[in-house]
Amino acid sequence: PPVNPKAREERSLIEREWNGAEGLAEDVRYYGKWIGDEALKLVGHLYPPVTITDQITRDRPDLKSYAGRELTVIAWIWARTVKSPNPAFAHVDVPLASSFMLSTKKGAEAYVEPIVTGDSYRFEVRGGRPADPEGAKAGTKLGRGANFRCLMSGTPIEGDFIKAEGQAGRMGVRLLGVVAEGDRERICVSPTPDGVTCSPIGSSKL
Repeated sequence: PPVNPKAREERSLIEREWNGAEGLAEDVRYYGKWIGDEALKLVGHLYPPVTITDQITRDRPDLKSYAGRELTVIAWIWARTVKSPNPAFAHVDVPLASSFMLSTKKGAEAYVEPIVTGDSYRFEVRGGRPADPEGAKAGTKLGRGANFRCLMSGTPIEGDFIKAEGQAGRMGVRLLGVVAEGDRERICVSPTPDGVTCSPIGSSKL
């Protein structure tokens, strides 16, 4: 039988017949939840939940079943940024994203769509397959090596330029999307405006 306190409080659980590793599995579930609850107390404030609003579901009908719910954030997906090498956009921090695909699981695909407006841009997370699968898969990467392209102008960003920017301390980060825990699935949603530049614990970079 299991040895966790909850099981010992419920005599019916102790007195029933436990076969094989069933008791061990019950203890693993109990203590796994306990560890999760304790971690939430200590660092939960660093992982604010994401609320699935009506506005989100209007753009993402695949998330309608989550409307009005607060979901636990699993990770923030980030991309490194550098100043564009194109003089016309030298003031813009452009992303070095090796892919814009967030999920390639069949039936649960999700990708990032960059929306460029003038000399600024934002990221929108879309559900389903992108219209340009190869382009989404490539992100802003150019072939092999450390070469990328400027999102604003298409200008190549060479590896030596990126290295120099990093050594000079001029690299930054840009939030691409948020991954949250759904009902037996992980869902991806667009970043909120107030989460563009902060870098919380547990982030992942593309």
